[in-house]
Amino acid sequence: MDAETQEAPVSPGRSANLRFRFPKTQDRSLTSVFVVGTLFSGSTLIGRDITTRIRKAHYVGELNNFTQVPELSHPSSGRSCGPCSLLGKRCRHFTDALRERVSYNDIFGMHEQLARSLGASVIIDGSKFVAWLRRALEQQRADPANRTPVKVIVTVRNPIAFAISHRNRTGEQLWQGAGIWRDTYVDALRTVNTHGLPHMVLRYEEYMAAPERSLERLSAFLHLPLDAKPDATRLHDTGGNWSSFVPYVGKKELDEYIARLKGPGRAEAEKFVEHARAYWNDDKPKEDTRWHRSLTAGEAYAVLSTPGLPDVASILGYNLAQVVHLAVRGRGSAA
Repeated sequence: MDAETQEAPVSPGRSANLRFRFPKTQDRSLTSVFVVGTLFSGSTLIGRDITTRIRKAHYVGELNNFTQVPELSHPSSGRSCGPCSLLGKRCRHFTDALRERVSYNDIFGMHEQLARSLGASVIIDGSKFVAWLRRALEQQRADPANRTPVKVIVTVRNPIAFAISHRNRTGEQLWQGAGIWRDTYVDALRTVNTHGLPHMVLRYEEYMAAPERSLERLSAFLHLPLDAKPDATRLHDTGGNWSSFVPYVGKKELDEYIARLKGPGRAEAEKFVEHARAYWNDDKPKEDTRWHRSLTAGEAYAVLSTPGLPDVASILGYNLAQVVHLAVRGRGSAA
């Protein structure tokens, strides 16, 4: 063993045959930022915008999938760098060797290794599960030497838009999606406040309507400079919504990549983008309007009658009267 590295001790719950090598001196300049929220909240798109515009910040994607953490990962996605795979490149950061070396039992160690490889001082972890954030906090508490600053970005899409996307994706009822939305954000807000974590709420609708203003807020929150122009060559991350690739590589390229997939992987990708493909645009859309005028009054009520949901939506900054006005069809529309 050389003088610059040491073997990490095996912490409780870690498999005895999993050992990692990392520098003796922790990188005190690293900040770990965790994205929490539901699916369809724009986390991947926002994360990639952060990477391409905010210097020294890097969105690394869904590390829960990369490490295959039990009960919080998808078995067949997020095991490599999405942008590089799509472009037919071999990623020099998300390598097979890294995947073998890192573990969900050392989330901050994984962040540190990625930060060094990517030349970043802020790692944006897009795993989204609040349970993943809590796992990281438990690991930090068990290691008194770990003083990595932790921040949280809560990405959210209004409950009606989420419930519609959830129904399109799963076939479940609107009220089922509404319950998931409420429970996720109750858990997220409770966790960040219990642990006193600096956090900011980023509403997807506002981000898409005025991305520059949102990026300025993110830049201030991360204490990093905002570049005037994007640099898409920086993109290296794992997992995420297929549709989020389109503004960076083009819809033709993504369609061709999906067509080259085989078996269950292709079927799953096709199902995931089925409802989104009609809205694909090589440029990012200016507003999130797909859910406008899409529900009857009764359907909107099925979402908003979920106990506690209006209160959570209000805390997250939504004007539900305005959301309902946009979501419900006019009297002259078909029911």
